[in-house]
Amino acid sequence: MARGVGVLLAAVVSASASVMLAPQAAADDLVPGGTIITRERVPAEQLPPGAAAAERVEYVTRDQTGRSAPSSGIYWIPQGTPPPGGWKIVSWAHGTTGIGDACAPSKTKTGSGVDAAVIAALKAGYAVTATDYAGLGTAEQTEYLGGRAAAHSVLDMLRAARWEESRLSNDWVSMGHSQGGHAALWAGHMAAAYAPELRLHEVVAAAPASGIESVFSAFTPNVPSLGKGNIVGGLLLFILAGLDHARPDLNVRDHLTDTGEKYLELAHQKCSGDFSDALRSVSPGSLVARAFTDKAFTDALADYTSVPSNDWHVPIRIDHGLFDPAVPYVLSASLVRRLRSAGADVSFVTHPRADHTSVVEQSLDDEMRTIGQAFGRD
Repeated sequence: MARGVGVLLAAVVSASASVMLAPQAAADDLVPGGTIITRERVPAEQLPPGAAAAERVEYVTRDQTGRSAPSSGIYWIPQGTPPPGGWKIVSWAHGTTGIGDACAPSKTKTGSGVDAAVIAALKAGYAVTATDYAGLGTAEQTEYLGGRAAAHSVLDMLRAARWEESRLSNDWVSMGHSQGGHAALWAGHMAAAYAPELRLHEVVAAAPASGIESVFSAFTPNVPSLGKGNIVGGLLLFILAGLDHARPDLNVRDHLTDTGEKYLELAHQKCSGDFSDALRSVSPGSLVARAFTDKAFTDALADYTSVPSNDWHVPIRIDHGLFDPAVPYVLSASLVRRLRSAGADVSFVTHPRADHTSVVEQSLDDEMRTIGQAFGRD
């Protein structure tokens, strides 16, 4: 952990001892997850439809290996009077925006520009929490598609919001799209052990990233230019940047050419759209010096990102479009088979006319009905 973060967290510990009541934490934790570092009230003109108030926060969480790390995020309060027990919460995990500090949605998406799921949940009368993920928006390294890091960020964002806002219930649903669908699944799996004070009702994931380890095996020096498909190299580099932070012992840069290392550095400077534009003329094979097939790497990658199969205690809903070029439909189909074979209760909804983006709009109304039914169950 960078020295600056250590100093900051130490200051939070001192402040917490005198003026804050932190969420419960294990005895060996330096700073409890969910402890708030900074807070900022969102101006009324930046509120999305359905919101009465919102607050941006920077808070303490854990990275992929369990070290204290800062994360930022935002929570919104719906309009109206809270029901008995407080407003139930929809945790929204966002899709890929990039890995640079400027790519954090809590800083860039305001008003009607927030994700559609946020507005739908607020209009349905739910509070909404939305993490940026640890490191994104806090001048630190984010661990893209690192499952544990994402889960910690989601769960500690819930804690931070409930710590600040007493009118929030402990009832929640884990929801997300793409990278966020992966995060929603990981948070749902880890919730009972990591944040047992929270009562999870369901996981709802649209086009979740999965099967990354199988996709990585296709990246070799022999891959030619894929035309518009060259942007898949961005996924490779985003993941490698996060894995390199979590597992520096793997020396992942040894797999990259000089061109690959150049674009790995560029990945930290540009958000997704601009980075994709920069890669349109760069063949994936030109990034790779040697294939990602050694066992140490493949085992580490699976541990880093693969959605767990066993020990699911809540229902899962997965939506996916047949025409998804970013996360192919077959990856979710394979994930669903794996989860069901391990005993998970999974509903799999196919959208025959949807791609990676339009699946959000096409599934949202039905997903909100699923969330309402989930909150209605005891």
